[in-house]
Amino acid sequence: MSTPAQEQVRAQERAAWLAETAFNALSAARVSLGRAADVTREVDNYLRRSEEEIFELPVQANRVQTADEPRPFQRNAQELADQADQRIRYARQGITEVRDRVADGGRALKAGRDALTELSELPVQHDTAAMDRLSHQLNTLDAAVGNFTESIDNADRRLIATREALDPLVNSSSHVDNRQAAAALITNAAQSADTQLMQTRAGLNTLNEAFEDTRGDSTQATAESAELARTFHAAANPTPRTAQHHQQAATEDAHKPKQSEIASRLRDL
Repeated sequence: MSTPAQEQVRAQERAAWLAETAFNALSAARVSLGRAADVTREVDNYLRRSEEEIFELPVQANRVQTADEPRPFQRNAQELADQADQRIRYARQGITEVRDRVADGGRALKAGRDALTELSELPVQHDTAAMDRLSHQLNTLDAAVGNFTESIDNADRRLIATREALDPLVNSSSHVDNRQAAAALITNAAQSADTQLMQTRAGLNTLNEAFEDTRGDSTQATAESAELARTFHAAANPTPRTAQHHQQAATEDAHKPKQSEIASRLRDL
């Protein structure tokens, strides 16, 4: 049967492990959200090139109406629409990665919260103020992740709508029987696609701003949890500081965001 002293030692060791688990989880969340922000910026930059191609479509529509031979300009319009469509398809892959990274961040935040909840219930000395600050930061980050997910879903729906707007032009016949109808097809596709793409990019810019606003909370939460881990480890390992050989659970270098595969592909296309 364990003595009270032994039970206290086990509680301190468990507290140290939970605090370190929380630190690792919050560090992982910070990295995941940072990578999501990086890919979002890459997707937005990539969509700018699609926007330029769509801007060129009304010029081709005008030439379909006025040129001696309209078919080359209709083919030009189809090629531009097809290029824009392909870029948007790749951009949706980037959006999928953003969604996955945010989901990873959300799961990491939950793991951190679960560890802190159990930690708060252990019969050990707590820094109540620090625990309350960390809990508040987690609430803020949880709410941000929910908003990120909604923004990502909206962006994906608009990209689908953009491809649908371009589809009649991409798959139209290059044989021109009616100049006015052919020009109208190009113009309508351009207007609808441009509207959707402008809204998509506006939403991505807002999402980027939200990621940036959250960066400070995420960094602060990681720092708070690191200090908490050090405090509980010291309580569980009451040896002179010069004799302690504890290795920090995770270093900044280990959690430094790396360039994603999708972001690299988007930049190269």
